[in-house]
Amino acid sequence: MYSFFIDTIVIVFLGYAITYPFLLWLTPIKEIDASFYRFNLGLCCIIGALGVIGFIGLESNFISKIYIWIWLGLILIITSYYWNAKTKNNFIISLVSILGCFAFFHIIIQISPKSDYLILFLITLLGSLITATVFFSMILGHWYLNVINLPIKLLKRSILVFSLLIIIRTFWDIIFMSLETVVDPYGISYSMWAFTFEFEGFLLAIAIFMGNIIPLILNLFIWKTLKLQATQSATGLIYVSVISILFGDLLFKYYLLKFGFLL
Repeated sequence: MYSFFIDTIVIVFLGYAITYPFLLWLTPIKEIDASFYRFNLGLCCIIGALGVIGFIGLESNFISKIYIWIWLGLILIITSYYWNAKTKNNFIISLVSILGCFAFFHIIIQISPKSDYLILFLITLLGSLITATVFFSMILGHWYLNVINLPIKLLKRSILVFSLLIIIRTFWDIIFMSLETVVDPYGISYSMWAFTFEFEGFLLAIAIFMGNIIPLILNLFIWKTLKLQATQSATGLIYVSVISILFGDLLFKYYLLKFGFLL
């Protein structure tokens, strides 16, 4: 597992930083204070820079490095420009993230051994969105402590999107594991569900449990808590979900890089 550590960190960090700005559509600037945008854009810059630094150390072609440096430069420029601006344009911010997705695609197809590049990219992007959304929800939950009369609908909206993304990944994982087979060193083929009972596969079962099942259960409790307007309690539950998602995502990335499993 340790041999894939840098690759995993690069995928997780860059995927997080590239997809995170899309979530700002959930909190229009007219409904939340400007400091929320400053904090989140600054966070994307830091996480993205760490991902780019890690990617530089990997063997990759020069073009993909140019793409990711262009994205990093643009997100830094946008963050600097909007830092003290009274208005923010989510279209421009999202455009930079779309360009980042293009760079991310070129990085993913170099790091992962899977040849189905489009599906590989979409599933990896979905996982990155899930990780970004749970962090976004946690940060948004904290904002209710700083801003008086912040609409509860913002956090509800974020949790709904987070739940939808988890449901999509859960359905995909079930379909993929039901159709895909694993071939052992002796040439014997068996289903991926059977693979989870093997020594090398038991962590995959944990990844599905921690990355899909636990967050869905937590989201039910979070939603009921939000109905009671208890944002602090909901944020506490989101903390648990963050840990669960991160643990599951790291394991999913390990199986992607080692076996090419699109989960």
